[in-house]
Amino acid sequence: MRSDFGGCHACQPACPVGVLDVSVERVRLGDGCLGCGRCVAACPTDALALPGFDFDALPDGRGPLPLECAKVPVDARQSGANVVPCLGGLSVGRLATLHESAGARGVELIDRGWCTTCDAGGGACHPAAAALDTVVTWLDAVGDTRRPPRMRLAPLPVERMPPQIPQPPVPVDEGPALSRRQFFRTLATDPVGRQRRSTPMGKDGRAAFPPAARRESPERRRQLDAFGAAAARGGQALPPEFFPQVTVAGECVDHRVCVGACPTAALQAMTSAEGATLVFASASCIGCGACARACPEGALVLAPTGGIAEPRALVRHQPRTCRTCGETFAPRAAEAECPVCTKAMRFMGDAMSKLYGVRN
Repeated sequence: MRSDFGGCHACQPACPVGVLDVSVERVRLGDGCLGCGRCVAACPTDALALPGFDFDALPDGRGPLPLECAKVPVDARQSGANVVPCLGGLSVGRLATLHESAGARGVELIDRGWCTTCDAGGGACHPAAAALDTVVTWLDAVGDTRRPPRMRLAPLPVERMPPQIPQPPVPVDEGPALSRRQFFRTLATDPVGRQRRSTPMGKDGRAAFPPAARRESPERRRQLDAFGAAAARGGQALPPEFFPQVTVAGECVDHRVCVGACPTAALQAMTSAEGATLVFASASCIGCGACARACPEGALVLAPTGGIAEPRALVRHQPRTCRTCGETFAPRAAEAECPVCTKAMRFMGDAMSKLYGVRN
């Protein structure tokens, strides 16, 4: 889910032990991973995943739904608790979804007092504090009347804390079996001992994200569904502060590079009898800014707030046929040639001027 213009490094600083290396070509995990999932919580596209943070069914009970860290021994866990690899691995969307699923019970994060000394804790601040504060802030903003999620301190002796986070078994996907022909074709194209260099997306002349690769951010969808449901209970709508805003502040010429750079399909180009329209869906936007960085004309401006939930048209172009090459293009003004032909004619004019002192 990365491109030359994406520049997302959210997972890298989230790692408490610094074993993630993020580049345009790949995300590399070094030795020493704790399996805490804090990088997973920071990733907006679910490109990183770790078992243990999604719950298909919640246990019955009357009190708040408790969440425990996997390091807490089984005999010390609160009855009926859901166990996660690390409380810091809960993203805003997952915590909000859990709050919505818990109903009137609410959610309670059990703090055993170990986070300040745990390698996955990251210091004096509780690793789940930021996500918890964000969820509570948005629930308050939409007037949610249910009991907000909270953290409860229930200390245990630090001597009982295991050195490693117990990890659930990960199912091994062996993939489909290869036929004899496929096996030898694989050997021919990727022989053992030869490392094939990957081509970074966006550097080979193709769109950074082909239409089939663009998809909505699962984390963004979790937040929209959970906070939207809370707002609906109070008869409200999600406030404009929840939605990013993209405006056209320059001269858009329908390059559509911004569409190819958007990983979540928040920007789409639609062509109809009325012309070519650039449409922005704020509900799908994760505010990465790739579109603004990719625009060759610098025509797009991204603001983190102030948008609206419904998709809207940013700009519409009336296509014109280039009188020189016959290609369709979006004119800036009264241009009769496409940008390619205009550049070629300007180059020829400069050459004629330098060589012969005249411009053709």
